[in-house]
Amino acid sequence: MSVTNRFVDDLMLRYLLPENVTELLLPADDPGRKRARALLTSVYEPKLLDVRSVESVKIIHKEFQTPVPEWTSVHASWDKTVPATEQARVTVRVPATPPFQWIDMSLETLVAAKAADTGRVLASVEAGQWEAAGGHGAEGDRFDRDYSLRYAEPPLFDPSAPPRGFPLRVSVLFFGGLDLADALRRLNRARQAVNAASPRPEAYDGGSILASSAWLAVFPAVTADQDTSSTTEQLVGDLLAPQGFVAAFEMPP
Repeated sequence: MSVTNRFVDDLMLRYLLPENVTELLLPADDPGRKRARALLTSVYEPKLLDVRSVESVKIIHKEFQTPVPEWTSVHASWDKTVPATEQARVTVRVPATPPFQWIDMSLETLVAAKAADTGRVLASVEAGQWEAAGGHGAEGDRFDRDYSLRYAEPPLFDPSAPPRGFPLRVSVLFFGGLDLADALRRLNRARQAVNAASPRPEAYDGGSILASSAWLAVFPAVTADQDTSSTTEQLVGDLLAPQGFVAAFEMPP
């Protein structure tokens, strides 16, 4: 068995235990829960909400090696001239080759998070005087009126308020080494397949929905005898983050 396959198999066995999955999403050495917040905001764009803290992550469903079909569109046309001219155009979706992207671990979760409302609320509208926009006294004159809008500041964040629940799908891919070019290609292809297979709403009450799933890439931890281990792991995270992916590192078997 190759080192890559052994690492993937070891992680599947490790994540059979619910507490190990929770540790992956909420690591003990991440007291600010930055990983969970990054996963949440990669799906829920917080235009009107500022996520202040993640209180918990509940695992609702877990599945290993989930196939996601890739689709391509085939365009065709049909014409008929007798007895009457008719024409039709259709688009057919057929499986591409290869037919599947594989998600190593698929999670359906519920994230409890406390968020502050950053959107201003319209408080009042004041109307000005009517003013003629054209000549005075002539029939058909057009009149304009100015309006003054006043917005109230959002309410102060109340840390004692109950958290909001955010349903969050987390797709996890396992990588047996730091082949970052291959990892990014696989992550992007898998994300495209999941987005196509699972349409998402365009918005929620706090902003936009960016993707159908959050994405977590798990790599083997850099060995401790390398002076640059922490630097390497940080750089990998910095590389993936702008593209909406979150990196994690686990000790190999």
